[in-house]
Amino acid sequence: MLVDYKGRTMEVGKRVKVQNDIPSPNGMLYKNSIVKLDEWNKNENKIRVTDNLGKVWWIEPSQVSCSF
Repeated sequence: MLVDYKGRTMEVGKRVKVQNDIPSPNGMLYKNSIVKLDEWNKNENKIRVTDNLGKVWWIEPSQVSCSF
C-alpha cells in the first residue's frame, strides 16, 4: 500500500504536494509544488512524479502529501 508522510493512502494518477525541497544534478523540485504521481516502484520504495514542466523525478513517498 502506498502512503504519504502522514500515513494517508495515495493513488497512482492523482496529484500530490511536495513537502520539502528536493535537489538533484538536473535541478530542484521545490517545496509546495503540485506534481502528478505516475508510478510506484515497490522494490525500491520510490515513486515517479512529473512536475508542471513534464520533468520526471524519482522520490521517496515520505516526501509528498496527498492533501493540499
